[in-house]
Amino acid sequence: MWWSILLVLIIIFLIYCFLPSYWARNHSKKVLRKGSAQKKVIALTFDDGPNPNYTPKLLDILREHQVPATFFIMGKQAQRYPDIVKHINEEGHTLGLHSYRHSHAWLMSPITTIRDMNQTYKILKGILGKAPNWYRPPSGTFIILSMFAARRLNLNVAYWSIEAQDWAKDTTVEHIYNTVINKIHPGAIIVLHDNQGAPGAPERTLKALPTIINTLKGQGFRFVSLDEMKGEHHA
Repeated sequence: MWWSILLVLIIIFLIYCFLPSYWARNHSKKVLRKGSAQKKVIALTFDDGPNPNYTPKLLDILREHQVPATFFIMGKQAQRYPDIVKHINEEGHTLGLHSYRHSHAWLMSPITTIRDMNQTYKILKGILGKAPNWYRPPSGTFIILSMFAARRLNLNVAYWSIEAQDWAKDTTVEHIYNTVINKIHPGAIIVLHDNQGAPGAPERTLKALPTIINTLKGQGFRFVSLDEMKGEHHA
């Protein structure tokens, strides 16, 4: 009897969680994982913000180096710091949804998943006065309803091709730099974080970022938003 129940639970998990996530992260043409390999363009993306201590400093770095970026915003952070969200937009960067409170998709019911995305969408639209057009799920995990919910809101879905583990406790500035530089490729989408993670983690990201930018520019790469990368990819 319990074997039957276990088998049913495994099948539900595979259909609802694992297979949709695997497909979206590796095969779906509706998810932007990287841009064109024919052009030396790369995209910087930042998850989990905004943060009142780190995001303004990050914006200063991006402005100084004239680099566009894409920010995936948590709804609860946007509610707390709407002026920073406006500042990101005013600086010309792209904004997208990153759930309300970074809840793992596999732990949310179908109704909760849709409500979470709708809530974050409405918060950002209310602050910006325009609809956001990108979505990245927390931890990069999808469920069977993720793509459906994103399509209902006319959202493009993004993943990444380079992750520097800048959120981890033992990650150093050197590790962040070396990971990005060693893995860089034309069309790369780099994911970094300006909030959450281990204590002080975003500070290490900020320290590594100027050198990363200068090195990649020196290698002939051009930084673009996900909007531009999507256009380049489908050109």
